[in-house]
Amino acid sequence: MRIALLTDAYWPGVNGIIRFVSLHKRILESMGHQVFVFTGGPPAPQDEPGVIRSFGFPHPDPGYRVTLSYSRQAVTLLQTMDVLHANQPAMSGLLALRYGRRFGIPVVLTLHSRYDMLINSRLRMPMAVVRSLLGAYLRWLLPRCDLVTAPTPEVPKVLEDWGVRASVEIIPCGVERNRSPHCNVTRAELGIPASAPLAAFVGRVVAEKNIRFLLEVLSAPELSDAYLLVIGDGSERPALEEATRRLGLDGRVRFVGQVAPAEVPAYVALADFCVTASKIEMLPTAILEALGAGLPVLGLDVPWIRAVIRSGENGLLTPPDDAAAMARAWAQLARDRELRERLAEGARRTGEQYDARQATARLVAHYEQLVAARRA
Repeated sequence: MRIALLTDAYWPGVNGIIRFVSLHKRILESMGHQVFVFTGGPPAPQDEPGVIRSFGFPHPDPGYRVTLSYSRQAVTLLQTMDVLHANQPAMSGLLALRYGRRFGIPVVLTLHSRYDMLINSRLRMPMAVVRSLLGAYLRWLLPRCDLVTAPTPEVPKVLEDWGVRASVEIIPCGVERNRSPHCNVTRAELGIPASAPLAAFVGRVVAEKNIRFLLEVLSAPELSDAYLLVIGDGSERPALEEATRRLGLDGRVRFVGQVAPAEVPAYVALADFCVTASKIEMLPTAILEALGAGLPVLGLDVPWIRAVIRSGENGLLTPPDDAAAMARAWAQLARDRELRERLAEGARRTGEQYDARQATARLVAHYEQLVAARRA
């Protein structure tokens, strides 16, 4: 098949959607399909063959462009596709629908994020207004797509709460299994004592990830010997570095910045467990990779995380906004090696369920059904 992956963002940006699109493309090509990524912006050094870019207006988030239409060259290629798979409901979703209808090509849409919480966090719009507008848009968009997918069962429940009636196929995103580190890094190089309890956060360093809450937790007296490794970069980093100094955490928080995806396992391997305080995820790649590496996950007990983290089995969950409760759980993981080893075994078992090749194979089966229906 000839498959188009439409996305609002691509390299040099780094986030879960970009990594999904890149990995999905690579696996599809290994299966013998022809795959093209349609996105906006100028060419990037990281672009692999088959990345087709059109003009897009600048966007504050790295890798994103506001792309309202594709170039003539892109459209000429797009009309030869068998399937159009959009990875955001806004720009790429609208473009997939526009060109899919024009050329009679099936349209697949994947809902990767909690867009209501994301918009509320970024624009500070009242949540009731956000959900009303978003619900109206999705009630128009989703029925016009040939297939809608999402990574967790939470999505249909959320859509129903917004009054959106749509059939959603649940296909969890996957990660590469048994990835070997592409670099060597040691605790000593980062100034972290070999015996210190070390937690890792992996992801974009932006406000919606709630990293500031992790710093507040780390300042608790029972965590005076604990360290935090922040792997990633973003607009919130300067403010968080200032908060680190203000909270007296200098020396115990290491911001390593953005590292290449292939190097992330080497940094994660230094940690005893992973932490997250995000409330707005869907099924983040970083959490799946941590589980696959055998690292327990400490997080807030919110809907998105319950799809993958079971407290006491492969990690620990604490009440949202309760810094004291998270500090106690953090200290428990830091000091109880037997608990960490038991949770690590559960993490590995869970990680085995999220194989990217299996996820891609399920999507391919749906692509084939849509193509067959179109030809019939």
